[in-house]
Amino acid sequence: MGNNHFTALKDVNLTFGKGEFAGLVGPSGSGKTTLLNIIGSLDTPSEGTAVVLGQSISKLNPRQAAKLRKENLGFIFQSYNLLAVHTVFENVEFPLLLLKYSASERKKMVMDALEWVGLTDKVKSKPPQLSGGECQRVAIARAMVKKPTLVLADEPTANLDAANSHKILQTMEKLNNELKTSFVFATHDEKVIKYLKRKIFLLDGKVDHEEWANNKN
Repeated sequence: MGNNHFTALKDVNLTFGKGEFAGLVGPSGSGKTTLLNIIGSLDTPSEGTAVVLGQSISKLNPRQAAKLRKENLGFIFQSYNLLAVHTVFENVEFPLLLLKYSASERKKMVMDALEWVGLTDKVKSKPPQLSGGECQRVAIARAMVKKPTLVLADEPTANLDAANSHKILQTMEKLNNELKTSFVFATHDEKVIKYLKRKIFLLDGKVDHEEWANNKN
């Protein structure tokens, strides 16, 4: 940052297993989003090694990193990032257009994803016609439509009230249980933290401690 050297993460040593429902927890500036971006191959570590689904992030060129994201990862953002001029169906379908699915296959996959989040009646609506909770459910459907191995969620409930937050989290918990998709959150929202099965507390770029649900060590 200018002439100043800033270390976002240091001495982080973590392993995530299949089907986890885990969260990176800590205050702003603790390194949560940076670590999430490295796991998602959006950033590369300046030192050390990050291996995601058997691939070393530092060794991937941009095309290979894009392929990893396209085929195996789903992203849920704080600000939804929906395309306002496109319908709910088109927003959810978008990741599938990058993959080799026929139109009939895409239609079934999109409708299945919208059924998971309870939005089959909004298929022709556009984001400006939806509530905040509905927009976030569309974002979840978009992330889940290709049944990714791993979903990364950065403060997914930051713009939602308590009732909608719980609905969103229950939906993600259900998909985690039914599809065995791994979820890793970056959050400091207590509503999210209560749902996590594994909590990884970050402080000043380091892992301070971990907590497991059901007193797992």
